[in-house]
Amino acid sequence: MYKILEDGCHVVFDLDATDGEEGGEPGAVIPFDPTFVPYLPKLLNGESIEPIISDDQYGWLLTVYKPLKNSAGKTVAYVAADISMGEILIDQAKFFIKLLSMFFGLSIIIMSIVLELVHRGIVNPVNRMASGAIHFAYNLEQSRVSSVQELDSLNITTDDEIEYLYKALIKTCKDSVEFIERLEKAAERITRMQDEIIINFAEMVEARDTSTGNHIKKTAFYVEAIAKELQREGKFSEILDDAYIAKLKRSAPLHDIGKIAVSDLILNKPGKLTDEEFAIMKSHTTEGWHILEKIEENASDSMDDDYLKEATEMAHYHHEKWDGTGYPTGIKGNGIPLSARIMAVADVFDALVAERIYKKPFTYEKAMAIITEGAGKHFDPVVVEAFSHISEELYAQRTVLDDIVTHKHDDAAKG
Repeated sequence: MYKILEDGCHVVFDLDATDGEEGGEPGAVIPFDPTFVPYLPKLLNGESIEPIISDDQYGWLLTVYKPLKNSAGKTVAYVAADISMGEILIDQAKFFIKLLSMFFGLSIIIMSIVLELVHRGIVNPVNRMASGAIHFAYNLEQSRVSSVQELDSLNITTDDEIEYLYKALIKTCKDSVEFIERLEKAAERITRMQDEIIINFAEMVEARDTSTGNHIKKTAFYVEAIAKELQREGKFSEILDDAYIAKLKRSAPLHDIGKIAVSDLILNKPGKLTDEEFAIMKSHTTEGWHILEKIEENASDSMDDDYLKEATEMAHYHHEKWDGTGYPTGIKGNGIPLSARIMAVADVFDALVAERIYKKPFTYEKAMAIITEGAGKHFDPVVVEAFSHISEELYAQRTVLDDIVTHKHDDAAKG
């Protein structure tokens, strides 16, 4: 109990706090905390004030002042009580936890009752539909149709919303299968169109060089055969899978695309090139790299990024040598991409056994002697070894490949 005067709160009596803090001595004067200053006019006049939250010398408190009046209605003192705000928050938290526990307990009881009521009518049919839908979603492409048939065989008939949901699910799955099939066919057509465009583009470039003799078709054929032989022998197993080999085959026709930037006079010169002319000829590797990088940059959202990457690397590095004496960068060994190391063997082999305006074709034996001698210098020795296992067969097939290409050109001309 305090008597409020101008000089502070005069203690009438002050009980000890619950935490052991001793109360003020009767007659002691306690200065006003800053928080109470705005309320002093009302307190000095003996008026009632609202509860006050303060954070001053006595800590964070909620304090209530109630006027104590005499028989004449005059305020003679104030009865004050305060409590720590921390204790209030703890009490609130306890109350909230109890309330929340009651709510969750009641919710669990209600949910248990509801689940029990709907189990037979909803849960079992939905579980069967979910199982069928999971099989549909995660099965392989060839199993999608059988998954839809499995869903259809559930034959859920509940004459309510569950049956409507089941029928909608069946229709959605059937429509999805049809849509996926149409997408796959469209993707195959687009891929074939891309391959045809690329092959035709590469052939247009090659047509400027009258001496190559279907070089891009033959090298693509050789690259695929070498890669498959390496795969069969277990070489480069961390790279050589079926998908990678397919990309090599698609990429191979683009390896000389940079020749579009080389003059016809140099491409078709019957004699030996001068140093200046050879420097220009060598630039087809970097020109091809720039062309394909530009295509990759502009069309990566509509074409196979990995396929373009392999094409770019093959065009750039197929004239590098295992010992580092090649061009255009002089990299060596395993630093040369595998695609370019395979193309290097295929490219040189075809150049050796083919007739060019500046030379006659080499015999198989002479060509293989050059390839074998270049193992560990010009070529990756592992690639040469695999090539040597199939080279005789490939040499025999080159004339068949010429006939196939010639017939295709004749058919196209007639069309």
